[in-house]
Amino acid sequence: MIQIDKPVTFLLPFDRYSLTLSHRLLDSMGGVSRFLLRAIEQELSLAALIEVTALSESVLLNQLAYLQAHRYVQIEEGENGPLLWLTARGTSIVQVEHLLEDFSLTVWLDAFTLSRHAAHFVMFDYGTTHPQTLPANDAPSTVVTHVPRRTGRAGRSRLFDDANRLRGLLEQDGLKQLLEYCWGADCELITSELEHWAFELGMDEGEQAGLQVPIEYAAGELQLRLKTSNHHGKSDALPSLTLPVVEIAHVFKPIGNFPWTVELPSTRVQRLELVSSGTLSHFTTAAVVESEDARHARLPMCLGDGLPSELDSLTVAPGLCVETNARILQLLCSMDEVQLARHLQRTPDAFTLSHNLMTQEAAELA
Repeated sequence: MIQIDKPVTFLLPFDRYSLTLSHRLLDSMGGVSRFLLRAIEQELSLAALIEVTALSESVLLNQLAYLQAHRYVQIEEGENGPLLWLTARGTSIVQVEHLLEDFSLTVWLDAFTLSRHAAHFVMFDYGTTHPQTLPANDAPSTVVTHVPRRTGRAGRSRLFDDANRLRGLLEQDGLKQLLEYCWGADCELITSELEHWAFELGMDEGEQAGLQVPIEYAAGELQLRLKTSNHHGKSDALPSLTLPVVEIAHVFKPIGNFPWTVELPSTRVQRLELVSSGTLSHFTTAAVVESEDARHARLPMCLGDGLPSELDSLTVAPGLCVETNARILQLLCSMDEVQLARHLQRTPDAFTLSHNLMTQEAAELA
């Protein structure tokens, strides 16, 4: 593992969508039935219902009988006509309708993961100012890296793909967590009606269609792993990133006309990553990238004002001279996606879901 001992901020691309929630049982009811349930909640009598709806008594009684058969209302004969009240089931349906009035969310789905099973979701609190890209004058103290957008389908095709990715998130207890965030964990309808909730993802025509969400690693937090072409046959969910490295080789040679025999040391090679000047303890030529690739995130070089203290001092024995060569390499690395997801959870004033955290937490509970 390669530890970067400098603060690093990654800017993650997200796409904006609207999320509309619905309730399958409520949607299956006609407008008259829903109106009657709301009216009965307000304790309107049968006579008042006839006056308000302009329907005949027989038609209303048939509709009320239907609602009673489905256990939404209770009807009993009273001295002045039928008495109507909602059952617990009917009360729940009316409460659900109240919750869903004008309920639509603006949400953000990641546009950087490479697997169709991988998804990260962010919803900002109402009125929250979206996180801004760090100003340029912060660059000397913080390394800023843009994570590239994945290539793929656009428009309605992308909406279809992202709806499937979101479904995978929400079906893993994510919908329950989202509703608890919106309505409070003490809202009993979230759990009691969980099997009936449905959702639809739509294109959001807002002014800001894309967003870069910053996640910040403190010095020493970012851990990278060198990638090779083999990589155990497993494809990563995150884009790879390139790490700039300087390779310094000291080649020892004997000087001419030196009268004593001197043992010739082997070539001495040191490699430093050029983000925080850390020494590389592991290296493989299979990780060297020969050319730039737009699909890779790039960590920039941060050289500072002077020579890094990590550079080895060199002592040359009498009778020897040394030839020093240096070359700049770009090494292909991978990030820990669980670590990235946990940093994403720290986004202020926001609700987040990540596919890998939900899977991991479910496994830990089991």
